[in-house]
Amino acid sequence: MSNKDHNIPITKQDLTNDPELIDLFGVPWDIINHRHPSVTPEIKKRILKEKYKKRVIADGIESGQLTLNEHGYVFRSKLNSSQFAGLVFEAFLVDRFNSNRSEGLRAFTWCTEDNSTAATKHFEEFLAVGTGLISTQREHIGFYEPHSNADIIFLRKNHSRNEMENALVKGTNLQSAIQVKCIKYNIIEEVVKTVISGKYRNVITMLSDTRGIPSWVTCHSALATMKRRGTITTEQYAKAIAAIHGPEYFGLAQHDIDDYHEYILEFWKGNTEEQTKNINDAIDQEINAYTRRNGLLVPLSLK
Repeated sequence: MSNKDHNIPITKQDLTNDPELIDLFGVPWDIINHRHPSVTPEIKKRILKEKYKKRVIADGIESGQLTLNEHGYVFRSKLNSSQFAGLVFEAFLVDRFNSNRSEGLRAFTWCTEDNSTAATKHFEEFLAVGTGLISTQREHIGFYEPHSNADIIFLRKNHSRNEMENALVKGTNLQSAIQVKCIKYNIIEEVVKTVISGKYRNVITMLSDTRGIPSWVTCHSALATMKRRGTITTEQYAKAIAAIHGPEYFGLAQHDIDDYHEYILEFWKGNTEEQTKNINDAIDQEINAYTRRNGLLVPLSLK
């Protein structure tokens, strides 16, 4: 039998739908387009895991829902999937706002309602803080309020009083604040009506709705309908429109956020099935990507 008789044709679809072939040929998982219709659910899950596993561990640690030890991590959450996702996204956004100046500045000027040159300059003095995060409980206990209507605030050191202080809404004594929503259902009730009522001052609604439409678009469309019908005034409409934004407002791609959310839910589901089990597969071997700082294990770097 000739060598030619041993040749086995492999199609592009075979290579992108067979985990063993992908590993055999050394194809990087993150270059495969997981949104292509030919990609199987199994492969999509693997791709999202490769893309987001470090990110969700880091955000999970900061949210207080994961703890690290020398052998891996332990999942210690009693939250439902929606609550868990919301807290993870709070940690995600705080990290983004503090590590990416343009995103952080956009969030700061939005919630303080101040686009002045002075505000841009003063922004450098502030730190984005998640009111429900473990680092806030540890470092800024007076601002740790996991059940408040403000998920993200901006703080700076007042050196004359030797204490941390909130960034205020321009021209007022009101604390600037951002609420993070990670929902696909009841968007009008949970976002639009809570903003109109004054419960929330500013809301980032992170996900696409059940139809695949960015939830902030759903909110803005609902507000336009309410204004047209006379349910709300022009002033209420303008204020609510300015108060509700999605991830794209801060330069974050909606499809990436939706992908991350999908992986967060898979992560939550897999870990709640074995709540106290230390995971011993490849994901835990990446403990080497963490280092000790002030006695705590923290990520060396985040993408």
